[in-house]
Amino acid sequence: MLNIKPEGIYMDCTIGFGGHSELILNKLNSKGKLIGLDLDPYALEQSKKRLSQLNKNISLHNCCYSVFPQILEKVGINKIDGFLFDLGISSYQIDSTHRGFSYMRNATLDMRFNDSDDNIKSAKDLINTISEKELSDALKLYADIKEHVRIAKSIINYRQKKILSTTIDLKDAICNALPYENYKKLSQVFQVIRILVNNEIDNLKKALKSTVNYLAINGKIAIISFHSIEDRIIKHFFKNKVIYKNSTYDIEYSFNNIELKVLTKKPIIESNNNVKRNSRSRSAKLRVAERIA
Repeated sequence: MLNIKPEGIYMDCTIGFGGHSELILNKLNSKGKLIGLDLDPYALEQSKKRLSQLNKNISLHNCCYSVFPQILEKVGINKIDGFLFDLGISSYQIDSTHRGFSYMRNATLDMRFNDSDDNIKSAKDLINTISEKELSDALKLYADIKEHVRIAKSIINYRQKKILSTTIDLKDAICNALPYENYKKLSQVFQVIRILVNNEIDNLKKALKSTVNYLAINGKIAIISFHSIEDRIIKHFFKNKVIYKNSTYDIEYSFNNIELKVLTKKPIIESNNNVKRNSRSRSAKLRVAERIA
């Protein structure tokens, strides 16, 4: 869908372990360039080891994709032929015992993509200071959880007796509000807290606002999302050229001087066979747009 040009300039905004970037680099010649970004310093280091063997023009940066204009200014590039975003969380991060992303492993509540960044509150700091209303509203907005009030109240009650320090603490606090151990609800609550910790929705909106100005004519934006709210934001941005405010149709941002052509009338989803091999891909949705003017 990116239709890689051999001499093109491409940005992998969530490079991870470099799987997508390797495929892009294989189609670039010596004049082509790849710029890779990732918040996770360990993942970026692994990408560097993997991609440096290809002997191609690569520039890697440890940062959030929302600040990509600063990176482009730093490297002296004005236009990009293709943006790729693979949103969400990697299997490595889910399975890391020290990150606290999953209720399935007992770990410290951290959930920061860059766990060495002291400027970002960890999940432990957030969950022990957030108000009941803020938490309840977030559970409703980001996961549409019917029991959002009851779960928020249960978490607040739990922390009044004991500081929530680990994933097991949080799991217990959530389960106290449920009639049985509901794995879907547990996953949703953990996901919402991760979204809050990393400011994921605002970062996506900020990045989208910048992409159109840096995208070359006939350049493509490809975005893989794993969350219904993210997918909805991307859909309206590509189709209607707007970003709406949270939970309303009041316009937060719009653009009229740039034309986008949606290349995916419906999002591309993973095949049943691949979902069987990798269950975590079941919620992935790919949308692609092209700048035509």
